[in-house]
Amino acid sequence: MSNSSARRTALPRRRDEAKALFRNAILDAAEHVFAKQGFHGARIQDIADHARIAVGTVYNHFEQKEDVLHALLEVRLEQMIGSLRPHPTDPEPFAQKLRCCVVRTLQFVEEHRDFHQVALDCGLFAKGTASASNILKEKAVEHFEKLRATTLALVNEGISCGALRQMDPVPLARMLGGLLRASTIGMVMEQSHPNLEAEASLLVDLYLNGAGRADRPERPRDESNLGER
Repeated sequence: MSNSSARRTALPRRRDEAKALFRNAILDAAEHVFAKQGFHGARIQDIADHARIAVGTVYNHFEQKEDVLHALLEVRLEQMIGSLRPHPTDPEPFAQKLRCCVVRTLQFVEEHRDFHQVALDCGLFAKGTASASNILKEKAVEHFEKLRATTLALVNEGISCGALRQMDPVPLARMLGGLLRASTIGMVMEQSHPNLEAEASLLVDLYLNGAGRADRPERPRDESNLGER
């Protein structure tokens, strides 16, 4: 390949890289601005100011702030799903693998508290106060289905290896998702900064073993709806 051909090939790649850098900077700034000022209180100018770029640069990427919100939702939820998925380097015992997934998810929450504040305000995890909730919910359905599918895959793996009881995996996945959601909401709303390793260990222990005392006296239980262990 000649030098001129190499330069022609490199230029579009550099433009794409620069475009991606600006887009990410805009989304990072929007995450902060939406969390601090609220979706309706925020302006494109505020996002540009926080990103330290010209307002026209924002409009080169997004026509309106609703589009910024949609893009932020898409990127962050995909990242959240990636944090919950098992990684090839995770240990094989299910409890340890699940703990690694939970640690990564809580680390993501810690790193993107502003996004989760926006999500809470817009009603993604609980009833929201912002009218932007309808905008977000329409776009969020597909990504939350992926998140549920990821949680369900984890549960099915636990059932297959014998770590979880043989029963309908859907309620088990719902309970795991509920524990993760409770930890997320607690961290954001209470502005708490727990030890994430300890928080993950507690969450996994509660999920696998329950919250009862280990030395509690045994009581007769109705297991007709619990499935077999």
